[in-house]
Amino acid sequence: MRPQGQEEYKMQTQKTWWGRAFIDSLEEFIDSGRLERGRAYRSDSRMLKFDINDNKITATIRGNINPYFGVTIEPRYKVSLTFKIIQIKEWVDIISALCRNPGWLSKLMLNEMPSNIEGAFEHSHFLPKTYHDIKASCDCPDYANPCKHIAGVYYKIADILDTNPMLLFQFRGLTPAELHDALKKTELGKVFSEHISAPEKMEVDHQPHLYHPITIKHDSTQLTQTQAIMAERYWTMKEWELPTIDAEVVDIGAALIKKQGDYPEFWTRSNSFIGAMEEIYSNIKRKNLKALK
Repeated sequence: MRPQGQEEYKMQTQKTWWGRAFIDSLEEFIDSGRLERGRAYRSDSRMLKFDINDNKITATIRGNINPYFGVTIEPRYKVSLTFKIIQIKEWVDIISALCRNPGWLSKLMLNEMPSNIEGAFEHSHFLPKTYHDIKASCDCPDYANPCKHIAGVYYKIADILDTNPMLLFQFRGLTPAELHDALKKTELGKVFSEHISAPEKMEVDHQPHLYHPITIKHDSTQLTQTQAIMAERYWTMKEWELPTIDAEVVDIGAALIKKQGDYPEFWTRSNSFIGAMEEIYSNIKRKNLKALK
């Protein structure tokens, strides 16, 4: 348990609770000072190569030139991480627990990690808890674990988890395809399996505007009703009410946006993407309330 108030002094770089939880879980068995040194090494300018293959991560990181220690050429260090996988027989029980909990499944459907998902892991754990859960190595001269280059890879993983939390399953030995097949065997799981098998790109049906074109005469010119109102308002400066429409208006669920997760890769700001979009929808609806009635 971390002392009260300590979180206030830590610089948080992760946007989601599961990204922060990954770093917090490491701090339970890794010296936080050594881990903190790797924060600057997670950037693309330092991380020359970063590959994920199942539960293994390899990276090449730029080191520092230090003439005092005789390092006159920029070194390149190779880092390797291997997560300990959970055995298949344990995954059977875990998947069964997930499929019995609609709350967990609904979160996973929105590409979010349930805050109490560890409850599904009775005989193991989801996040790393000890050095035995991650085998880490680096060919730099610092033989301590973690060196700042290994710590940089940890922070890089946490950044990726912000946008792709499902990688945690892959790191622990369950690929997306295997998760799909396992979930299809239960009634609630079918909903999730259909969701993750949906195409990433979808055609969106939209209309250019909400107004039905009604042709009327205005100053001997054939104009639409909307054009006539705009012209009259321009020349007389008279306030006009926008025409009402007979189309039924429904609330926007934004399901497609929520499906992509709260922090998609293109969203570089620290605030919630879904929250920002909900505010935009709310403002648009409020400003156009008369037209939408």
